[in-house]
Amino acid sequence: MSRHKKKSSQPKNWYRLDNAAKIYPVLMRSRHGGYFRLAVLLHEPVDPVILQQALEATLKRFPFFAVRLRRGLFWYYLESYDGIPKIEPDVQNPMRPWTRKEIKKFLFRVRYDQKRISVEFFHALTDGSGGMVFLKTLAAAYLRLRGDFCGIGAGALDINRPADSDEMEDAYKRYSNFRVVHRPRETKAFHLQGTIMPGHWLQIISGVLPLDRVKSVARSYGISVTEFLAGVYLYQLYRIQQQGGYNTLAPVRLSIPIDVRRFYPSKTLRNFSLYANPGILPAFGTYTLEEILGLVHHFMRYTVNEKYLNALMCANVGPERSILLRLAPLPLKNMVMRLVYHFVGESRFTSSLSNLGAVDMPVGMAEAVERFEFLLGPSHYNLVNCAVVSTGNQLLVSFSSTMIETDPQRAFFKELVRMGIPVRVESNTLYPEVD
Repeated sequence: MSRHKKKSSQPKNWYRLDNAAKIYPVLMRSRHGGYFRLAVLLHEPVDPVILQQALEATLKRFPFFAVRLRRGLFWYYLESYDGIPKIEPDVQNPMRPWTRKEIKKFLFRVRYDQKRISVEFFHALTDGSGGMVFLKTLAAAYLRLRGDFCGIGAGALDINRPADSDEMEDAYKRYSNFRVVHRPRETKAFHLQGTIMPGHWLQIISGVLPLDRVKSVARSYGISVTEFLAGVYLYQLYRIQQQGGYNTLAPVRLSIPIDVRRFYPSKTLRNFSLYANPGILPAFGTYTLEEILGLVHHFMRYTVNEKYLNALMCANVGPERSILLRLAPLPLKNMVMRLVYHFVGESRFTSSLSNLGAVDMPVGMAEAVERFEFLLGPSHYNLVNCAVVSTGNQLLVSFSSTMIETDPQRAFFKELVRMGIPVRVESNTLYPEVD
């Protein structure tokens, strides 16, 4: 018998990384992995045998997710991978970096723990919207295999139908009109300082809020839920900056991902997001909470529109058209991209707040689901980041942090309680109730 492994005779499909995905392989490291996590919490315990079957059935519907990251002469790219993904028991400390061995396999992990099904994604594969489609499709397949009725639709795809080629498109290239190819200039922002936790520990502190009450308070200010949460968080970061006595005049900004599918119809399951960075300039004077809420509201209304987002899209995609950049070897590209990211990336904002909004579910799924969950992974410059998602009347605000101090999280939830919004706090570490 031959000692060599039998190689597949099937030709490998390969895919170019979309515009947003190109930066993540370049920045892969322990403190900036480019990961995020989505989860669904069920009413009944998870059966790992059925979950494994559901995963294998679901992946056939998502050929673009059955890929691994490869390094080429000029670019990283994705190559189809015919291995079988294995589910893993969940851990208290999620989203550890992919090892060199793991990155040669799938770019996602499926975990289970009691009543929770979680998927951790490497951002080079997809964004939050694409990841949610995968999770809902997986959850629906699991429920059906378990014997429950669960329909399709509302983002849960039919696993018995072939994949749509539109789900694999690079929508940035499709919609960029290249009339504007520059981006607004931003200076370096204020960053939190704290005691970095050892190893790859990620502290998670979540607050469960009544969505109707949050909407009512946001409506009293004439703003949206995202604008309200962003304004309250920005105000707490500003207060911490002023109390800390360092960089007290530096801008304080939030980076808020915008799902561009809202403005440009696309079925893509790849990345298709851009970012709005509302903020304040403490050098101009003292700010109140009400002022900041108004500034965030007007900034978002001014920037989150089709034409402004297309200008940002063009600024991102434009460099790809450069012959010099296209012909440059990958090591040189990596060096240039790291340098550019230093001037236009995380150094330009203080923290992130990503809101996936309300999760729609197909018929039958709501009866089996308690809630959906969303977490952002660790980053290099920004020690605390915030992710938001709602299920029914339950709004979940989750902070992920690589520092021991919890001042921003405590201040944020205490401000909400002061405004009459009850908060139930959960954490993967010991954390007292909010007063």
